[in-house]
Amino acid sequence: MSGISLSPQLFQEIQQAIVRQEPAAAQDTGLVIQYLGAIAGYMLGSQNMPAGQKQEFLAELNGFIEHVMQDTDQKQAQQRQTQAASAFGIWEPN
Repeated sequence: MSGISLSPQLFQEIQQAIVRQEPAAAQDTGLVIQYLGAIAGYMLGSQNMPAGQKQEFLAELNGFIEHVMQDTDQKQAQQRQTQAASAFGIWEPN
């Protein structure tokens, strides 16, 4: 897989495009993810290449998706941990 660059702006624009197509997706992240999967499947299915090569690419893509998900989970867990460790305050009764 080639290097790609992800950004919050890209995520937002893609999600907005899906919501324009399917307004219910504004309240359903799972639906957005289903659209992304369907788009990937449609694009791969539309390619003029042997079926075996498509299957290999699909397997590689599934692994890549899993890697990105796990990496994102790990980074978010570390961020939550850092925020919790640095949170403090002083409470004083009225």
